[in-house]
Amino acid sequence: MTGDDEAPVRYSWVAVQSLRNIAPAKYSSANEKSLMEIDTSALVISLLGKNADPVIAARNLRLLGDASPVESSEILESLFREIELLSESDPAILGGLFLAFQRLVARCSPEHIAALDTYKIEAVDRNLPPSTPNRHRWLYPLAAVKTHQSLQALSKILMDRPPTTWVDTGQLLSPLFLSKNWDPADLFPSALAAIEHRSVASPLLDLANFLFRSSRVAVHPAADRCEALCQLLGHVVGRLSRFEEDPRFFGERVDEVQRVLGEAVALSVSLCDALGLIGSDIASGKLHQALELKHRRVQTEAAGALARLGVELGRQRLLELAAEPSARLRVISYAEELGFVDAIDDQYKTPQATAEADLALWLAQPQNMGAPPTSVEVVDSRRLYWPSFDSPVDCYLVKFSYDLGQRHYSNIGITGPLVHTVAADLTELPVDDIYSIYAGWQVEHADIFRVDAKQWNAAQQRLVKPLLEHFDRLGLDQITPTTLGFFVGERALIVRAIRKDEPCIAITDGAETIEVSTSQPLRPFDTDDLWHLYLGRKLLRTFNDQEDYDDA
Repeated sequence: MTGDDEAPVRYSWVAVQSLRNIAPAKYSSANEKSLMEIDTSALVISLLGKNADPVIAARNLRLLGDASPVESSEILESLFREIELLSESDPAILGGLFLAFQRLVARCSPEHIAALDTYKIEAVDRNLPPSTPNRHRWLYPLAAVKTHQSLQALSKILMDRPPTTWVDTGQLLSPLFLSKNWDPADLFPSALAAIEHRSVASPLLDLANFLFRSSRVAVHPAADRCEALCQLLGHVVGRLSRFEEDPRFFGERVDEVQRVLGEAVALSVSLCDALGLIGSDIASGKLHQALELKHRRVQTEAAGALARLGVELGRQRLLELAAEPSARLRVISYAEELGFVDAIDDQYKTPQATAEADLALWLAQPQNMGAPPTSVEVVDSRRLYWPSFDSPVDCYLVKFSYDLGQRHYSNIGITGPLVHTVAADLTELPVDDIYSIYAGWQVEHADIFRVDAKQWNAAQQRLVKPLLEHFDRLGLDQITPTTLGFFVGERALIVRAIRKDEPCIAITDGAETIEVSTSQPLRPFDTDDLWHLYLGRKLLRTFNDQEDYDDA
């Protein structure tokens, strides 16, 4: 990796203050102005019916995705007016529209969300093609509105037309975890009838557990279903035990196995927590069975539930599990809740131990690696000003490894301001650049964006010309432009090229250049990583005093 000899660009105090407040901004004033000149209803109608053009639909979905949040009302009204076209519309296009709709609703003011007509949302849902993806995103306002009518409608839908996966149900119910401005009696106990659906059971029990743990309800909503919950836990534990004996029990395809395993683990975790909170001794036998499973998260929940029931074995197992990074945070939480956190070894309660646990838990999630790492270790820590934070935050770089028999995989992730890893191999990079990649990955702002080479207009092509000439002077061959990036008034060009017969990618704004070889066959840098590195260097250099940053 190389860079220019020129002094790096620094920003004025005004620019620094502006950049310190960088936070996600999904649309710019320019986008909003252009969308005001477009008929949102016409965009929606262009997506409906059997003759909808997929190419035009893709363009119009991008426009709707960049719209002002208030456009969500017009999307709803347009779909309701054209409800007869829904049954013959392309499910994939509808799924894209629902994704855009939910993201707009999530940014709406409470007053605007409350004005959405839940009757019309239900009516649209009833008329969708059966295979439509992202239905849970369309139904999101039912949970966000939080009225008696909307929650009763949600309860009925969970029973009659449940979401496809437990993750979808969790996303659908998420507004209810984030607000106290709703009456639990509007959803419980009626919604518990939907527990018979595997895709609903875990998130719904999690919500019931949350309400009881946070004292929103005096009695656990599922308290009168304790025997049924025990039977269900026994069934799920039996399936997981069979899986541990033979992973093919859940299917032959990796994606199918991961889906079924994730669902089974999530349900067993929710059931253990619910039975512990309900507090009935009849659950002890099934919880002991769950404690025998190898899965650390299930062990942790079973041990926590048994400890809550006063079973000493549960308490002892929790103390032992504190040594497992992927279980550590939950163990400490249970120990604090049950009053024996002082019994946990102090080495597992340090900031470094917490950072290792954060990354191990993140990696173990089904949507990431799906299993905890073999080892984790903090390799660097710094206190830095970070995008979207007003004050310095503690940042940790954590190296993790997976030993997979004949194969070994390792990389470096980050915890603190975010928890994340990237696909590219970062193990040989300077720590400054690793922090930079993650800072650049995280930042979102209306004045920070990229335009693919295929979409350049005439003005952008003129901006590219001197940057291409700069690359030529640097001695690169076979230069192929890929992306033009914009950063708070500056422009940077990303290219693929050849340096001494070796492939590489490079970025320059004319004053600063970064070049990275892509000859490494496994997990090489791509243009996204390079853009994030470029952004992160500038952001962290601007936020933090350079001498302190370099010497941290």
